[in-house]
Amino acid sequence: MTISWYALLNYLSGPNEQAGRIYISGSTPNIGHGPLEVRGVDLNGYRRFTCGVDTFTVYDPSGSQQFACPNGGTAKQLTTQRIFHKNGATMTSTERVMPQGMSYHPTHGHTHFDQWGIYSLRIAETGVSDPRAWPIVNEGYKLGFCLMDYNSCSDGAANNHCKDDNTVYNAGTTLHAADFPNYGLGGANYGCSMSRQGISSGYLDIYSEYLDGMWIDIPANTCNGNYWIVYEVDPLDVVKEEDETNNWTAVPITLTQQPAGSATAQITCDEQAYVCSGGEVRLKANAGTSYQWSTGATSNSIMAGPGTYTVTVTNYCGTATSSPFTVTALPQPAQPVAQGTTVCEGQSAELTATGTDLVWYNAVGDQVGSGSPFNTPPLFAGATYYVADQYNAPGNLIYGGKSSNSGSGEYHSGGQSLKFNALASFTLKSVMVYAGDPGVRTVELVDGTGVMRATRSAYVPLGMSRITLDFDITPGSNYLLNTAGFTDLWRSTSSIAYPYAVGTVASITTSSSGSGSYPYFYDWEVEIGGGFCESVHTPVAVTVEVCSGIAEALPLRGIEVYPNPNNGQFTLSLYLLTDTRVQLSLLDALGRQVRTESAMAPSGNWRHVMDHTDLPKGLYTLSIDLAGRRFLRRVVLE
Repeated sequence: MTISWYALLNYLSGPNEQAGRIYISGSTPNIGHGPLEVRGVDLNGYRRFTCGVDTFTVYDPSGSQQFACPNGGTAKQLTTQRIFHKNGATMTSTERVMPQGMSYHPTHGHTHFDQWGIYSLRIAETGVSDPRAWPIVNEGYKLGFCLMDYNSCSDGAANNHCKDDNTVYNAGTTLHAADFPNYGLGGANYGCSMSRQGISSGYLDIYSEYLDGMWIDIPANTCNGNYWIVYEVDPLDVVKEEDETNNWTAVPITLTQQPAGSATAQITCDEQAYVCSGGEVRLKANAGTSYQWSTGATSNSIMAGPGTYTVTVTNYCGTATSSPFTVTALPQPAQPVAQGTTVCEGQSAELTATGTDLVWYNAVGDQVGSGSPFNTPPLFAGATYYVADQYNAPGNLIYGGKSSNSGSGEYHSGGQSLKFNALASFTLKSVMVYAGDPGVRTVELVDGTGVMRATRSAYVPLGMSRITLDFDITPGSNYLLNTAGFTDLWRSTSSIAYPYAVGTVASITTSSSGSGSYPYFYDWEVEIGGGFCESVHTPVAVTVEVCSGIAEALPLRGIEVYPNPNNGQFTLSLYLLTDTRVQLSLLDALGRQVRTESAMAPSGNWRHVMDHTDLPKGLYTLSIDLAGRRFLRRVVLE
């Protein structure tokens, strides 16, 4: 799929600017070899829905039945993508369930596509070549009403929409029917069907500027000047495509209808600015035409360690300097002191170290224990462990939002959200809810472009209780906090006074149904600051020896796999004290056996070359069985 820069600039006379908003159109040509086909009903006649943590499969070949969650609440639909394969004159196809639930509106009678397009107003940044990395003024998004064959690439109405490269403004060769070897594949008749939607090869869909959601709100204090519109279709890569890199475009736009504003400068950080020794966070300025940081940097963002920073931003409204922004240093524990030890083969080693909150890791970085002493598993070959001390700095807890469900209201079936703006990064630890019935509830955090950023499911008892969320939230506007599936939570309809301040980090502005209701989530518990630091790791070596008096001593003295990583060809080296039968198995990342062989290895240094260059690249495990024991080694094919 592509998005046409020509249509963005020219369809319906191009963008329609008003004070505070710009309306845009999006044309999405399919220049691939096959159709994009999205199905609400799979080829076997089944539809799939989610209600919170539960998934339901419904046999409904016509797609005409309306689905409702058994316990009420909001359902999402799991759509499938049909992928075509042409081998000569033979056509086959497969289906895949798309990896994200889509909005489900039973009365519309067809499948929707969440985040079909995300578009943003940006200012170009000198030295940054990818427009998708330029500073954002604001964003909008489109929930796909349906996907259809709106025009052919050969239709006069769509002339110049279809190009071999739409990512470069004012470039690309225009394509017509003769340029598509499978022109019309898909039937050229996709429409708003519950069972089948799509865009045929050599065809395109268009969302016009007069449709709901086809706009970008322009914030106050955005002055007239030269900007860019960046538009990306299927930005979350929900659809599997022949080319995942060409579904965006960027076009210049000059704003002329905005009222005069005043210059502003602000620093934000997409995480809480508390770092360990040597750590850094990324600080970002608001969009401008130039930047001057207190460090001397002139980019929109900088990496910053502990300290206090300011930035001066110049834009079309003028020049302003931000308030100081502080990155706070967290204490880092001292490196633990530990000594290695020697054990007999088959024995466990007891390892000790200094520190207050110790964590132990194996040689590949997996956490294997905590505290002191740490007892290893039985060892048959030398091993090195690593120990670190850690420090958890608690943050400050504040509370906000409507403090209780005082006033009139009702236990509500779901489908509503609280809207809020995040003014700084924070952690939403928990919220208070009032349940009409016990059961599992699923809470979702959705950002201003409709993308679900976090979700948590938890059992909620009858009455008042807290749901632990631990959502890390970054600065942004128009967040939604809502439920999926079974709700039956109290919604207030009186004693409401928006906006509700949550300290200085957030403002709960209204609900999705307006200021007359407050749905579900009371007494927000928010954590600001704090963090986690780990000391430098200390290696602790364990030597394994053959000890007298130990029955059935292992005839193995060393294992080596080299090179590692490799291209699929590597050597296994064993040092054996006696002739030994060795069983070898290669397992994939899911633990499935993909190769096996057996050999009688002579005593001494035995080297065995293994050739698996025909296998896909990835992480594998080599299982080595000898003398009644098993050894595992990770092998990376690249």
